[in-house]
Amino acid sequence: MTIAAFDPRLINKYEDTKFLLHFQWNNESSKIYRYALVEEINVSDIDHGSKCKKDEVGLTQKEIWEKKYKWKIYLHHIHNNIIRK
Repeated sequence: MTIAAFDPRLINKYEDTKFLLHFQWNNESSKIYRYALVEEINVSDIDHGSKCKKDEVGLTQKEIWEKKYKWKIYLHHIHNNIIRK
C-alpha cells in the first residue's frame, strides 16, 4: 500500500484487526514503511490523551519501542539463525 493505493484516513473502515500496515510518507517516496501490530491494550490501561501506559509516561516513542519491542526483534533474528544452522 503506497500513497496512491492506501488512504490512512479510511482505516476506520476496516472491520478486522490488521497485523501489518504500510505507509509511504510524502517526503520520502522511495521507501515504504511497514508497521506491525506489537500489542493489544485494554482501553482502561492507556491514557487517552498521551496514548501512554503507566510505565511509558515521560518516554519518547523511540524509547518505548527500544524498551519494549526492540529486544523481541533481536530474539527473532537469533531464533531464525539457530534454526537455519
